[in-house]
Amino acid sequence: MPLAWRAYRTWKLVIGRQRSINHNVVTATDTSVFLTACAAIAREHDRERYLACLYAPDSRRDALFALLAANHEIAKTAEVVSEPAIGQIRLQWWREALEGVEAGRPRAHEVAIPLAEAVERGGLRPQRLYAIIEVREADLDEDPPADLDALDRYAAGTAGELHAAMAEILSADPVAASLTGTAWGLLGLMRAAPALIAIGRRPLPDTLLQECGLSHQKIRDFGGSIRLGDAVRPVVERARLHLVQAHDSVNFHAPAFRPLRLLADRASDHASLLERADFEPFDLPPAARPTGGLIWRHAVRMMRYRLGF
Repeated sequence: MPLAWRAYRTWKLVIGRQRSINHNVVTATDTSVFLTACAAIAREHDRERYLACLYAPDSRRDALFALLAANHEIAKTAEVVSEPAIGQIRLQWWREALEGVEAGRPRAHEVAIPLAEAVERGGLRPQRLYAIIEVREADLDEDPPADLDALDRYAAGTAGELHAAMAEILSADPVAASLTGTAWGLLGLMRAAPALIAIGRRPLPDTLLQECGLSHQKIRDFGGSIRLGDAVRPVVERARLHLVQAHDSVNFHAPAFRPLRLLADRASDHASLLERADFEPFDLPPAARPTGGLIWRHAVRMMRYRLGF
């Protein structure tokens, strides 16, 4: 590939959605457009969290959507790059974008501008996103997590940090939120394991696979004929433990925590699906896009929360 074309392709991957407007003059109209774009990204790519955020106070929603959009842009890095070096460049671009946000000079990017607003007025701490970027570098590495504790640390550093950042925007308990987010991350990886393995990712802990006489390559070769229950069960049990610990925390039932409590209860739904499938992710029903049914379930749960249940 010619060097000039390679450089241009890398630039396109790194810059992504950046718009050609004056970096020093961002109008109120620009900001409004960017806020709408963040909500659209969250709605399209992180719909379950998006729906929960609809129950947050109006004054906090823009910051939450900016956070979810930034998390999506960071999390998808391994999926949109052709080699780890380009992924590192993309993650470094986001580090520098956060540095600009902290310095009060955000890049003219449809996610960076709303992030700056979220930091300045919404209670978002950039350190949470820096932490997510650091852990997301593991997505560019072909090695699987060594054991269940390593997978747990990965989930805590990604979904756990994200939920803690959401809690800080909501003036809720970030410790309880981190527990629910870690559970969410563990369960999401198990539910998505067949799809992830099919594209070459290795989400299952090495030690758990070895105990079952399995490998990611064997799973990739034989697909649904492989039984994964014995490897997945400990991960689901760890997620359940985190949910219990969060539920037992003193602030779990606080009004400010309710959007995150919706996600905790939704994580419990996902755990139940895996349990009913005997912990076999290949046997789960096809993932349906959350629509009206989930909206009504959230509404009923919010009513129960308000009644003290």
